Amino acid sequence: MRLFTNDREARFQERPNRFLIIARDGEEEIVCHCPNPGRLIEFVFPGERLILEKRATSGAKTAWTAAAIYHRDTVAPLFAARANKAAEQLILPTIIPGLREIQREHTIGASRFDFLCLDDQGKRHLIEVKACSLIEYEVAMFPDAPSVRALKHLEELAELANAGYCCHLLFVIVHGTPQVFIPNLHTDPFFAEALSRYGVDTVEVHAALIRCNPEGNAVLVAESVPVDLSHGDLAGRDSGNYLILLHIPEEQARAVGSLGTITFAPGWYVYAGSARKNLSRRISRHVRKAGKKNHWHIDYLTPGARTIQALPILSYRNLECDLAQSLRELGGREVPGFGSSDCHCGSHLCYFEEPPMGNRAFVDTLLRYRHIEGLKRPVPT
Repeated sequence: MRLFTNDREARFQERPNRFLIIARDGEEEIVCHCPNPGRLIEFVFPGERLILEKRATSGAKTAWTAAAIYHRDTVAPLFAARANKAAEQLILPTIIPGLREIQREHTIGASRFDFLCLDDQGKRHLIEVKACSLIEYEVAMFPDAPSVRALKHLEELAELANAGYCCHLLFVIVHGTPQVFIPNLHTDPFFAEALSRYGVDTVEVHAALIRCNPEGNAVLVAESVPVDLSHGDLAGRDSGNYLILLHIPEEQARAVGSLGTITFAPGWYVYAGSARKNLSRRISRHVRKAGKKNHWHIDYLTPGARTIQALPILSYRNLECDLAQSLRELGGREVPGFGSSDCHCGSHLCYFEEPPMGNRAFVDTLLRYRHIEGLKRPVPT
C-alpha cells in the first residue's frame, strides 16, 4: 500500500517548532509542515535526508510536508495520522480473527475511536491506533513525549472493556528492526504505568512492524512484535537518573559551596544525577532558577543559565557515575569536584562547547541508557 509520495528530497536544516521543518535543497530553502508533533530527537540533525510530499490542501501555509526521513539505512515515515491507513489495510485482519466489518472513527458518547470492527461471532472490537517512530537499540517505545491524549484513550478503552467491548490498543511501528515494544516510561511514566496495568487483562495491546521504501510503499514485516509491560512498577516508583543540560551564555564566576569560586566559560554544561525516589520532584527542583535554598552543587549554577533542560532516565540501578563517565567519553570537560563529593568520580558536571542535543553521539548515548541500560534489573546476590 502507498503511505506517502516521494515528490522531492531535501536535507533537514532545523525545526523551529513542532509543526515546522526547514529543509534545504541546494541553495533553496524549503518550509515544510511536520506531521509528527513528537520530539523526534533521534532524527533532527542538520544534513539528514528528508522525503517531501507536495501538499494538496489549497491555502495551506506551507507547500510541502516532510513525509519521511532516512534513518539508519531505513525510511522512517513521519505521518503519524497515516498509521491508521496501514492498520486498516495491513494489520487489523491479522489481529482480529474472523474480521467481517470495519467502521472508521466510531463515536461512543463523547469519545471517538479509530475503528469499530465486527467479527463473524458478532463481537464488537474497538481499536485505537498509535504510530511508533522511536526505535533504538532494537527497542520500540511510545510515546516520545508526554501524551495526555494517549492516556485518555487508554482509560476510555479500559472503561468500555468493562462494558462488554473487546478493546485493543495497536502500536504501528514504522521502521527499524525492533525485537520488543515497551511503553516509554522515561518520557511518560503515567502512560507507561497505566498501560502496564490495563494491558494485563482489560485492553489487548498489540505491536506490529511495517516498513516503507523511498517511494512510500509500505509492507507488513511483522504482524506481532513482542510487547513487554513488565516495567510499569518502575514507572510508578519514580526512581532513576537524569541529565540536566544548562546553557551558560557568558563567562561567570560563581561560589559553589565548599568548592569555592569557579569560573564557568560560556557554553553548555551537562550534570548527571540520580534519585532513588521522587525522581520527578528532584528534577523539578533542579530546573527551577529561584525559590530554593542552595543544597546541591547544581543549585549554585542554575540561576546563571539561559536555558535548562532535564532528561530523565528511569532505572532499576543507580547509573549516575556511569552517566558521568559517558559524558567524559563524549569529550565533555570536567568541572573538578562538582557533584561528586559522595563518590570516587572526578566530577558529575561536564562542559561542552556546542549544544549536546545537536550531537548525534550524545543523543545516541541518552537513548542507549533509556532503551537498554536503565531497563536492566540488578543481578540477585
